[in-house]
Amino acid sequence: MDWGRAKSVLIVSFLLLNIVLGYQLYNSRWDKTASQNSAVIQEETLKLLDSRNIRIEVKKVPKDTPKLRSVYSREKINHDDPVQVESPFNASTLLRHSPSKKAMEAAGIEKPGDYESDPATSVKGEKRVYYQMYEGLPMFDMPLVLLEENGKITGYKQAYVEVQSGVDVQEQEVISAYTALRSLAENTQETNYAIVDIQLGYHGQKFNTETQYMLPSWRIIRDNGDIYYVQAYTGAVEQPTEKDE
Repeated sequence: MDWGRAKSVLIVSFLLLNIVLGYQLYNSRWDKTASQNSAVIQEETLKLLDSRNIRIEVKKVPKDTPKLRSVYSREKINHDDPVQVESPFNASTLLRHSPSKKAMEAAGIEKPGDYESDPATSVKGEKRVYYQMYEGLPMFDMPLVLLEENGKITGYKQAYVEVQSGVDVQEQEVISAYTALRSLAENTQETNYAIVDIQLGYHGQKFNTETQYMLPSWRIIRDNGDIYYVQAYTGAVEQPTEKDE
């Protein structure tokens, strides 16, 4: 046996093992620090909200902070004014989480399978709101609103875009939901209210152009129906949007 060679192999093996263990230890410490920072942010946010009597009345505040890109898209459908359904159909035929593809297509609605329901903005007996989805997240400016009357879907409003491919935009990690809540509290004067929904998605300003630009945003809904958007890169707060009629 070549002991010199064997000795060299063992030394290299131990060196590689130390490197791997060191890397794992570094990652473990980094994850622990990140977790501690997250816990501190959550604690400080809850104290701030409590001092202003702002209550969080949601089942679970999201914890994920994914890396996301901004979205460029081209408008394909824009029905701001209600479109009447020639043959109203029973609202009970709709699926719980997404529109019934068969019922929607029969009513003349395009791309129904690209939307998912939004219970937070739907109104029982009046309207059922869905949003176009992109990579698992809603695009808040692209709704499909089914208008309900006496248990029947009688009309709809719809916006739909085609996301542009080939646009080289770098991914960035978004701020946490608690950071967004803190930014909202620090940048508004209102007190004594409840947060009833907080959700991550895409949102952008509308311009007189077919091209839309949307950024990752936290949508925060108050108990009075006011909707705030907090830009998920910087924490910038947009003033409440007008409620849909």
